Amino acid sequence: MIVALRTVPRANVLVADDRPANVLAIQQVIEPLDLNVVTANSGEEVLRSLLTTEFAVVLLDVQMPIMDGFEIATQIKRREKTRHLPIIFLTAVNQEPGDVFHGYEAGAVDYLTKPVEPWLVRAKVAAFVDIWLEHKRMEQLRSDLAMADQRRQQALQINEGIVQGIAVAKMALELGDSERALDTLDRTLGAAKRVISHLLLDHVEDIQPSDLRATQ
Repeated sequence: MIVALRTVPRANVLVADDRPANVLAIQQVIEPLDLNVVTANSGEEVLRSLLTTEFAVVLLDVQMPIMDGFEIATQIKRREKTRHLPIIFLTAVNQEPGDVFHGYEAGAVDYLTKPVEPWLVRAKVAAFVDIWLEHKRMEQLRSDLAMADQRRQQALQINEGIVQGIAVAKMALELGDSERALDTLDRTLGAAKRVISHLLLDHVEDIQPSDLRATQ
């Protein structure tokens, strides 16, 4: 059976910086990657965005108001849903070795100091987006294979039910009960047609257990 993969959605990238000019600059750098870019100008906005949207990577400024980048990253890593989310720090101020260590300690996968080459930022974002897309493809493949196996099992049940129904009808004919034979064949084939129709229309969820039992 051939499994047709569904289209993988565009990746979301979160850009967090309290300076609009910096956000715009990053957006322009990664624009060629054709991503859905979501922006945030505070730690609260970052955490709120993560509640509703799945991201491939976060570009996070260290110098953020109220809650700095290190604290935001720590909060992200504490949540089960986002603990594996890649975080890339971008900063023009916190460039001491201790700051870099603090960034990695908070859960960052990279720590870039400004000014940074646009191609480098773009390449790093692209790498994490590729990882996210591959993960999504694997998720879809597992889902599609599970669906294909479910269809195979149901097809086997239909086949078994038809064979059993024909056997019962044949026995009824041999006993001279033609009415029961015709009724058995009618119920068996009718149920099989309903199940096959759902399978062909990709409405597997509409198949009722009673339909499968009726073919047996």
